[in-house]
Amino acid sequence: MTTVQPAPEAGTAPTSAVTLQMYELVLRTGRFEIQREWYRLLLDRDPFLEREPDAERKPVDGQERAADVRLAFFKVHQGEYPYGQLLAIFGVDGTPTEPVNGPGMHHFQLRLPSIEAMAQQYERLAERGVTPHRTANHGPGTSFYYRDPDSNIVELSFANCADAAEEIALINSEAFRRNPSGREWDAADFVARYRAGEPLDKLLSIEG
Repeated sequence: MTTVQPAPEAGTAPTSAVTLQMYELVLRTGRFEIQREWYRLLLDRDPFLEREPDAERKPVDGQERAADVRLAFFKVHQGEYPYGQLLAIFGVDGTPTEPVNGPGMHHFQLRLPSIEAMAQQYERLAERGVTPHRTANHGPGTSFYYRDPDSNIVELSFANCADAAEEIALINSEAFRRNPSGREWDAADFVARYRAGEPLDKLLSIEG
């Protein structure tokens, strides 16, 4: 469990906080079709993205990735890009159907306005001893995953694309369909590369 360090001493310039907005809620279930159809009815719309799991993949680190599960993403609300509200369903085999340590929230996501805001957020939290357990570029967005004191997963992300049209094109690309989980790396190294001025087209590429 992460230990939060004391705030910087008086007289030390604190790192500025950044604004967060709720972006995504992901539900884990053992009854994927029933849940998908219930939310299709509730929201009066179809999922904008559905995918079957890769048969050969196995979850690692105790956390399922997008490529490991059946998934359906619904657009709840589209705010001014890159903000909006998404609800997703992850179908995970073996999840109990009774709400005891089983069905419920898989993780939730808060979106930041830019890579600079993400770097600031990472640095501010790291100063207090809070660091992500996973960092990944999923293609449309880059995410830093944290665990709260109860081990709930909180995903902080920023958009990699300039606008919604670019994001849709990327989601429909062969590179994204091959690997919706994206590339993973060390958070400190990623921020250091950004601070060193690495070109964004190289830093945020999902190829390689």
